[in-house]
Amino acid sequence: MELAPKDLLEKLEYDKVLELLARECHGDLAKAKIAKMRPRTEKYILERQLDEVAAYQLALENSDGMTLGAYEDLAEHLKMLEIEGYVLAIEGLQSINKILVSTRNVFRYFEADRKNTYPVLFDIIRNVSFDEGLIKAIEKVVDEEGKIKPTASPELQRIHRLYQSKQRELDRVFKGIINKYRDNGWLTDNVESFRNGRRVLSVPSEHKRKIRGIIHDESTTGKTAFIEPEGVIDINNDLFDLLTEEKREIYRILRELSHTLRPYIPLLRNYQDIIVRLDVIYAKARLAQKMDANRPALKANPYIGIKEGFHPLLFLKNKEEKKETVPFDLTFQ
Repeated sequence: MELAPKDLLEKLEYDKVLELLARECHGDLAKAKIAKMRPRTEKYILERQLDEVAAYQLALENSDGMTLGAYEDLAEHLKMLEIEGYVLAIEGLQSINKILVSTRNVFRYFEADRKNTYPVLFDIIRNVSFDEGLIKAIEKVVDEEGKIKPTASPELQRIHRLYQSKQRELDRVFKGIINKYRDNGWLTDNVESFRNGRRVLSVPSEHKRKIRGIIHDESTTGKTAFIEPEGVIDINNDLFDLLTEEKREIYRILRELSHTLRPYIPLLRNYQDIIVRLDVIYAKARLAQKMDANRPALKANPYIGIKEGFHPLLFLKNKEEKKETVPFDLTFQ
């Protein structure tokens, strides 16, 4: 029979404590997990959770906390990746890499003697392996700004070299054409522009029939025509073809990388769970520090005993206002 009123947790301001706890998290997944937290009664679970928080508190007191960093929810990316042949977008690869880097930081954290100093925290990853090759595979393709690296494949390198060479040729030829037509007075003051992805001349309409080439556009007033001169059409076509080749090669690279990551979906989910769990523990330890909280002693039988205790929200409010909080003693059994 349920004797506690339905609004008991609200009356105890438990929800406000959860809000404070969520503010200490690095990621939204940990915040969401905290929002769903409800009081537990299983002594062995509570003891383990208190052990984890105490260990993290010790690490923070020793200025020895682990680096988690920001991370994102992989659920949708991994769900789509399960589909054979699906190609992850760069944003998905970046999200996966953030989790991988955070997980690597955790594993490196315990490479020193910390596995013996904080064994209860090390237990979280004790039976898990970490494959650094996944980070290398992603970072070989995607840079820190979320762009495909020109060195992602030999073919992409070849395309980039040819494109740069053609671009230099276009600059040289276009400069010569500009000098010629400008001397004739056939160009506007702006000289050149871009239309439909092509480099074009900016030509007063009265001179547009004097320049051989393709008219791509006209100004809204009709006074200016934008012409791709005959001398650069073939070069622009070559550049367009190279851009098309680049898109095909990038798609192939992303498809191959997605295929490489697909078998590791369960492991990636596990890595995310580890980061979220550690984030929640970190948040508890940080809030405990701010509250000057002490670890409670648990009893198997019903008992509540508070000695020189404070209401945590009142304590934090008074602490911010530099006021003293008067402690109290309370016993129920």
